[in-house]
Amino acid sequence: MQRSVIVFLLIVAAIASVSATGSSEAGAENEQAQPVDRAPVVLRIGTLRGPTAVGMAPLMAQPDRLGPEIDPQFTVYGTPDLLVSQILAGVLDIVALPTNLAANLYNRQSGLQLLAASGGGVLYLVSDRALGWEDIRGRTVHTLARGATPDILFQALARASGLEPGIDFDLRYSADQTELAQQLIAGHVDLAVLPEPFVTRVIGANPDLRVAMDLGETYREHFGGETYPMTALAVSRSFAEQHATVLETFAAAYIDGLDWFRANREQGAAEAAERVSIPAPVIVSAFDRLNLLYIPAATARDDVHRLLEIFHDFNPRSIGGSLPDDGFYRR
Repeated sequence: MQRSVIVFLLIVAAIASVSATGSSEAGAENEQAQPVDRAPVVLRIGTLRGPTAVGMAPLMAQPDRLGPEIDPQFTVYGTPDLLVSQILAGVLDIVALPTNLAANLYNRQSGLQLLAASGGGVLYLVSDRALGWEDIRGRTVHTLARGATPDILFQALARASGLEPGIDFDLRYSADQTELAQQLIAGHVDLAVLPEPFVTRVIGANPDLRVAMDLGETYREHFGGETYPMTALAVSRSFAEQHATVLETFAAAYIDGLDWFRANREQGAAEAAERVSIPAPVIVSAFDRLNLLYIPAATARDDVHRLLEIFHDFNPRSIGGSLPDDGFYRR
């Protein structure tokens, strides 16, 4: 009898032990199955104040477009020098900047890659009437700083149209686009190359002036392509390799933001104005001529390469000494 009791107790103990083990394993499995709360990925975005930043405005105004898994931190810089210093310091993940500057930084081993073209041509010739290239012969054309993007592109387009700068027409330079715009408004200058949205500001303030020539049309005529991608989005290679899904989300949100902006221009302009330091009515009026877009680097490669060839021919240092290799274009 005593022996039977002992056997019974041993069996009960064994069953309890197995049950405890099974419960422990099930608990561990359940614990592993529970979703882990992860902090959102911090995405540090930098852009330049002005038209370069307009395409980013929907995301700046409505960061929830990027979803709960991304924590976007936007910084708008007043000058290219400030933006470049932050890129070289490695404190930015995505940047909006002139395309030739992106190539220059890539050649300087900054770790940047082209993510997408973000802005088509925004350069226009402003005067009191529509002009053809032969109408410029013998005149003085005012533009921005020597060797800046408007200067390089205008000279290239003039040569492609049969005119030699400095021989067939004179070039005069202003310190910046604000100064040149003021000179046009005051009537001290009657023929100038300007980017949007300064074109809209000038035309609105001086009713005698108008868009005399869309330089994008000349570019397409002589160099082909849909547009000349003056501005771009670039990404840190290390960030891109670690967060491919974040880049996909960013691209989709950026494109959706542009679509929303086109359909809601007044609301979008109101939200953008303070962030990019451009009055809302000017953004609305200039919107179509700003040519905002998002073309992935792999798709935009030919157009970007064609544009960079122009810069290289003018002055190789403008793009960092040489045309960037295939590693420049994010796939």
